[in-house]
Amino acid sequence: MSAIFTGTGALLLRLLVVLRVLLRGRCDADETLRLVDVGLRDAAPTVAFGSVVIGGIVGLQGLGYLTRYNATEVFGWAAALSAFRDVGPLLLAFAIAARVGTKNSAQVATLAVRERLDALCALGLDPHAAVTAPRVGAVVVVTVLLYPLAAISILAVGFGFARVLGDQNLAVSLWSVHSYLGSVVVVEGLLRLALFGLIIGLCTTHAGLSLWQAQPTITAATTPRSSANAVGDAVYRGSVLSLVGVVTVNLALSLLGGTG
Repeated sequence: MSAIFTGTGALLLRLLVVLRVLLRGRCDADETLRLVDVGLRDAAPTVAFGSVVIGGIVGLQGLGYLTRYNATEVFGWAAALSAFRDVGPLLLAFAIAARVGTKNSAQVATLAVRERLDALCALGLDPHAAVTAPRVGAVVVVTVLLYPLAAISILAVGFGFARVLGDQNLAVSLWSVHSYLGSVVVVEGLLRLALFGLIIGLCTTHAGLSLWQAQPTITAATTPRSSANAVGDAVYRGSVLSLVGVVTVNLALSLLGGTG
């Protein structure tokens, strides 16, 4: 239990450092934009494929309710609610954690093992302004920018499945979205996803930086295999931390916000 509190406190301290850098305007904008570009190119194919699969699941599940309750009028609303607020953000967070988060942890850990962070300090640069804040901010921006792609893809595939397999009228589905889905649901999904991105960026960057704090032990290793194992452990810790954080926060937000 003490390890959980210690780890949570370390993450909060890291968050305060990132916020301080951002508020002072010291974040490296060029590096942030570069990371956003790389993250979008890395994650977009994974998000698109996952959206097709989840959209099919949403459509098939909706068909069961259509058959049982003849709920043709609310199918579009239910599918949109799932795409924009519930399943969509969670799916996108998992994809970002798997594709961008793991790469982020590996790169930061490699910088620590190869003493590049110490080199930044020797040059009079702030590693948090040049490495930490740009990476956390880039993950948040990538998740927000990919939100429309994921949500609309899930919704379109779900409507397509319902139309082809269940003869659900597409016009009725679109009317249901227009009539019942409020803009607050879309905003809530976007904010939820931004929070997920912050958790992923913070946890994966923190896992890589943990090697910097333990650098004397890591760099004293005499074999490349030892350094590789250390980087692999950092990637594993970052993945576990980010996924646990996303699932926990998603559960808490769902309980607080209800299902409507």
